[in-house]
Amino acid sequence: MRHCSLLLLFGLLACGSAPSAPRDGAEAGAETLRRVRALAAAPCDADSQCQTLAMGAKSCGGPEWYLAWSTASGEAAQVRALAARYTAWRKAQDASSGALSDCRVVPDPGASCQAGASVLGAAKHCVLRAAGAGAD
Repeated sequence: MRHCSLLLLFGLLACGSAPSAPRDGAEAGAETLRRVRALAAAPCDADSQCQTLAMGAKSCGGPEWYLAWSTASGEAAQVRALAARYTAWRKAQDASSGALSDCRVVPDPGASCQAGASVLGAAKHCVLRAAGAGAD
């Protein structure tokens, strides 16, 4: 059933026919984040299919965090567009509230394809590498 839901979601996103009711800022940001996470969760077969996306924005520049995602879905343009939309939303949110960040650089940890507990069985998914772990 989950596969059917994901296929339906991918189809709606690809066709651009997903419903777009007016939303307040927080709800729109949360929905964008939910959508990018859903697309990013596609299964992987190898580390070469795993990449990272810089997410959010610190007030002094740079991302707040990184999201591991799989290119195996074939939805790279959509994933990147949603990540950019989320980051723009965070920048606007910070600008309107005058929020400040710690200005620490958040290094890109890289991503790898790993098996884990999954509702779908033994599927592998992209995960962030541990801090300090280098690329293979």
